[in-house]
Order: sequence, then C-alpha cells, then structure tokens
Amino acid sequence: MHRSAILIALLCPTLATAANCTLPATLDQRQFTNLSDPLYAPENPNAGRMVQVSFGTSAYTLDVLGTDIRIGGSYRYQRLAPHAAEIQMVEAHPDGPARYTLLLTCLTPNQGRFIYTQHDGPIVPRQRQNSGRWTLQP
Repeated sequence: MHRSAILIALLCPTLATAANCTLPATLDQRQFTNLSDPLYAPENPNAGRMVQVSFGTSAYTLDVLGTDIRIGGSYRYQRLAPHAAEIQMVEAHPDGPARYTLLLTCLTPNQGRFIYTQHDGPIVPRQRQNSGRWTLQP
C-alpha cells in the first residue's frame, strides 16, 4: 500500500502534492471512461484507445468504445489517500486471464490521470505499462 503511494509521489509529484480533490470511497455502481495515451508505450496494443468501465460490487464490465469488444472481470478498489487510489483487476479475456493495476490520481473530483500496469496477460507484450486520463461519469 505504501509502495503505491510512494510511486504516485515519484511519478506524479505535481498531482500528489497539489490535488485538491477526493476519489470516491467505492466504485460500486460507478462508471469510468478512460483514454490511454497513444505515445506513452506505442508497442501497447491498447495505446490510444478509449474504454468505458462499469463497476459493480466486485465485478466490472469493460467496453472498448468504437468496437464490439466487451470483457468482464473482478476488481478490488482501495483508496490510498484522498486523491489517490489503486484498482487491482483480473480480466476474463477470451485468450486467458489478464492481471493489471490502475493507479489513479485525481485532478478534480470527476477527472484525473491513471497509470496502467499489466502484470500478466494473454496479449504480447505480457507485461506493459501505459498512462492516460480517466473521467468518472455522473
């Protein structure tokens, strides 16, 4: 837990110290729209994609916007500080499970930045990172 908070401070010092916002206490019945940066890791097959993620109590559905791709999975959400949180996700990808983490920081109560880290998955490269912007839908 502390490792993630330190990582936020190191990678996003402006966000970690200047954020005047609070992430939600839970993601249950919430929906995010995420846009991955296209140039952060160009070898990432999902770079530049926009997804919509709908959360339940412990499960989520991810829709890749502009495609017919819909994938479900399970998650664990933990707020690390008022302006920082971590989502540990296990995706039920058709080619095999993917395990990844989204590290969130907020810029406003409804928008912010994320760092995506895939720890293992069926699509090459199996381990990868990307970053992007998230928007919490009202």
